[in-house]
Amino acid sequence: MKILFLMLQMSTNESVSDMYTDLVEEFRDHGHEVTIMVTDSKIRHTRIGIERGMRTLRIKAMPFVGVKNLIKKGIGMALFPYQYKMAYKHYLNEEQFDWIFMPTPPITLVDFVFYVKYKTNARFYLILRDIHPQSSASLGEIKYQFMIDYLELRAIRGYVIADLIGCMSQSNIDFIANLYPWLDKSKLVLLLNWQKHVDYSESQLDIREKYHLKDKFVAIFGGNIGLGQRIENIYSLAKHYQANPNIVFLIVGKGVKKDELMFMIEKEKLQNVLFIDFLPRAEYLDFLKSMDLGLISINENNAVPTCPSKAVSYMALKIPILAMINSNSDYGIMIENAGAGYWSVGSNKEKVYALFDEIYDNKDLRKEMGNKGYEFYLKYLNSNHAYSKMMDQISKC
Repeated sequence: MKILFLMLQMSTNESVSDMYTDLVEEFRDHGHEVTIMVTDSKIRHTRIGIERGMRTLRIKAMPFVGVKNLIKKGIGMALFPYQYKMAYKHYLNEEQFDWIFMPTPPITLVDFVFYVKYKTNARFYLILRDIHPQSSASLGEIKYQFMIDYLELRAIRGYVIADLIGCMSQSNIDFIANLYPWLDKSKLVLLLNWQKHVDYSESQLDIREKYHLKDKFVAIFGGNIGLGQRIENIYSLAKHYQANPNIVFLIVGKGVKKDELMFMIEKEKLQNVLFIDFLPRAEYLDFLKSMDLGLISINENNAVPTCPSKAVSYMALKIPILAMINSNSDYGIMIENAGAGYWSVGSNKEKVYALFDEIYDNKDLRKEMGNKGYEFYLKYLNSNHAYSKMMDQISKC
């Protein structure tokens, strides 16, 4: 099968991976011919070559990761379909593809997908990881109605031209089905988040020693620190447990709200929070191996059911989970049904503290949650399972 996979970013360092590189490598390893198109703001000119054993077309584009100015970010994303089309015409115009894979965000690339789909008679699998503009609008990230309308039209077009729409959970499927009752429901299929299998090993004591965390109970929050993560949830936990010298909160990552969170911590003179900048996933996973608890925080104002991919890493490395999430998501239920941890609506602080205490006080419970989460990961959340699930769905399409 010849696949065109559209990405927003992919490291030139082949030892650095993420959810999407895990997936394309699965298709590569199963004998499919994969072509990747990816934006890159660091290169001087668009270029094509072989990366990770796959043909990769890197497209010169405006930076967008970590861009705080939403107008600049919006302009950059609006330009993507034209930049992709120009690069495609120059390098891939004579190619034929069986399937086009595209994750969201951004949804703005659907115009380019439309062009390739009907030029090559390919089919289109939309990997729906973020539902926009509903999510961003509910959080106040998009304040201009014309931008909301523009993204809504792009989203609708994407849903219309997609042959399959892979949703993160049943709540995601129901949300799209209810939002667009005219949409062909047979397109909506379940595709859980995934991660390449990682061999589990015992805690890395040297990491704890390096950061003076030996004999501490360490709760980690890793990944993007943005409006969607509601930093107040992390701050309130740190403040509540500031008198306990055995508890440390480790924040690993970056994002538009990181400076604000650091200011809040500094203002309260909290000594139980340690910030570490963004790490490549291999190094981040080394950190996770020695953690006691994995934290998840979702802004409860988010109108869209969400499933943060960081939970997959927690489960893959046997880390119990405490999730502070929005009430309209089935994500917490999935975690509890898997036996991997607990969840609460983030605004219910007393319940959050009670659940944290229960996990903190019971080492056997933490071990049991870690083992059950790992079993769930092996069965449902590894990249080979995602590949098999997609191939099964494609064969029935």
